Amino acid sequence: MITSLQWRLSLTLTAAILVVAVGAGWLGFRSAYDDTIGLQDDLLMQVGSLLDRLEVALPDEGLVGGYPGADHESRITLQKLDGGEHAQPSQEHVLSLPADLPEGLQTVLAQGEYFRIYVRTLHSGVRIALSQETDVREQIAYRNAWRAILPFLALVPLLLLVIHRLVRSLLAPVNLLSQEIDGRRDDDLHAIATTTLPREIRPFVDAINRLLQRVGDTLAVQRRFVADAAHELRTPLTALSLQAERFEQAELTSDGRQRLARLRSGIDRAKALLHQLLTLARTQAAPPRENTVFAVRELIRQVLENLLPLAQQKDIEIGVDACGDARIRSSELELALVLNNLIDNAIRYTPSGGRIDIAVQEQAGQVRVVIADNGPGIPVAQWQQVFEPFYRLNGNQEPGSGLGLAIVKTIVERLHIGIALAFSDQDQGTGLQISLIIPTATPANPAIPGQL
Repeated sequence: MITSLQWRLSLTLTAAILVVAVGAGWLGFRSAYDDTIGLQDDLLMQVGSLLDRLEVALPDEGLVGGYPGADHESRITLQKLDGGEHAQPSQEHVLSLPADLPEGLQTVLAQGEYFRIYVRTLHSGVRIALSQETDVREQIAYRNAWRAILPFLALVPLLLLVIHRLVRSLLAPVNLLSQEIDGRRDDDLHAIATTTLPREIRPFVDAINRLLQRVGDTLAVQRRFVADAAHELRTPLTALSLQAERFEQAELTSDGRQRLARLRSGIDRAKALLHQLLTLARTQAAPPRENTVFAVRELIRQVLENLLPLAQQKDIEIGVDACGDARIRSSELELALVLNNLIDNAIRYTPSGGRIDIAVQEQAGQVRVVIADNGPGIPVAQWQQVFEPFYRLNGNQEPGSGLGLAIVKTIVERLHIGIALAFSDQDQGTGLQISLIIPTATPANPAIPGQL
């Protein structure tokens, strides 16, 4: 079953046009055929009328009308009808016809062929018969009929093509609407403009807008709930953390201290999860921050100052290649959060003694920040999924909430920064390389949409 509205309209209109075309073509063909036969009958009667007015003497052997180059079958034969039951032909071209043929037009079988015959009695009292073979008359009629409808038949394919183009043109707003919706970000729920849409589509789009409004309200409620819940849980977790610190000062057995350590570890993980939840809620709900112009290299240096202790614990070497003084126009605080999450992830998933390389490249009106590690990497099939909230790779033993890359995705989409994943080692398919594509500070350069 065809589900495309465009194809259904095209096929329906095509079928309707073909049915009408066949009917109109048949009527036109039949009309042209009958008109040609009628003209040939008129010709026989006009010749008979002229002979009557001229009052010429007719030879007994009859006459044959023709012209140089004419077919033998297309000739018109003139002969007298008198005497006996049948007029005996004295010449080859004279037909053996009954002498008592009625006046007027008629079709008669003579000498094995059908002839169209016009019988008339002249003022002189002589009865004459004008005859012509029906085969040639029908050939002429068919030829004229086809000539009459050939232009019409030639226009039918052109009309079908025009109909197809018109249907596609009329449905272009629907296709543009589909492309506009497909190109939206996940959190872009603003209403679809209906001013340029056809009137018949507006009720459908209005229903979509109402649905978007309800989805937006639901997401807002969920975000407020997550933010409020995370905020409310911070106080009891802080109290638990203080109590755990006090227990550390008490005299405990070795088994008790092991249990206390596990308790402190669980509290720290819960506090980290709440911090990530609050960060995600703020980034999703917060309005865009004011953009400023700043140096990328300086921002990376500030981020690394906070993360170097974690890298030193795992004996991970971090190399920075930031040639020049590339400057961009963006939100410095939000981009710092993006870099912090990406470098923190690289440190966590790079094995001890590994290496992380950070490069800043400026080219063609954009700055590319590349963060590459020599960890296990991420399978290609999961490159899209890792940006979803709470998604964690199978077999991943590193502590975490699965919210870091979701926060990165939210921020880069709002800042119109492109992001792309690749393997650090393309041959081995290992290591993770994340590239951020950021427009430079030049106002003339347009923003680059996110690539996730």
